[in-house]
Amino acid sequence: MQDKLLITKSTSPEEIIKVISKLREQKGKESEVLKVINEALSFGHEFVTNLFFEEALTNQHLYMNDSKNKKALLEMQKSILKAGFYINKYNLTKWQSRYFRFLGRIEDYKRNFTKAISFYKKSIKYISLDPEPFRTFELKGFLAYATLMSGQVEKGYKYSLKVYLEYENTKSGKELKKKDYFTWEVWRSGVAMRTINALLDKKVNFDLNKFKKWIEEVEKELNIKGYDFSYRKAELQELKEKLKFN
Repeated sequence: MQDKLLITKSTSPEEIIKVISKLREQKGKESEVLKVINEALSFGHEFVTNLFFEEALTNQHLYMNDSKNKKALLEMQKSILKAGFYINKYNLTKWQSRYFRFLGRIEDYKRNFTKAISFYKKSIKYISLDPEPFRTFELKGFLAYATLMSGQVEKGYKYSLKVYLEYENTKSGKELKKKDYFTWEVWRSGVAMRTINALLDKKVNFDLNKFKKWIEEVEKELNIKGYDFSYRKAELQELKEKLKFN
């Protein structure tokens, strides 16, 4: 093995340690050793950061299943704050968008919608650095919901409709649908359901028939064979019960 090592995601920990242990005994190689260590820490903490994201998402699902489960919401927040520590310490800028995305969701659940709006706007700002920039669809949906819930009903509703249509009417939306229908539908149906729930929460006058048509469209898409939309279906059933739809 050469003294110099280019750290990649496929470099084993054993290889890294072997090079470090050899280099650190060579006088004048201290800067090179520290560079290798910092590169290794960066790659290692990318992995750790993503584990914290997964931990946060799992706790989010627990909270979605039972909104009285405050412990799950607290654990979700702890996971994201730990992810944020590594993102900032090791300058993992490509994960900034997802970090702010989760912070926004936490504020949604706390009903601090003005704060949520701020986090979603920051998330969208960094989305071009994310390995999956198509996630902007999800972020726009969250921003629309937080805008509605913050009291900016007309602005939020118009934005919700715009975002919902972008899934079908834009090139990137069509590409996502073809490449990953599951993600496309989860995000798109979420826009519809959150919008209706927000309007119900704000006790806004609405056209019940329009909502019914929207729900029928979502339900049809969620029932395509080969996909498990159990979370979304449960949310949809709860919404139908609120609206007294059969």
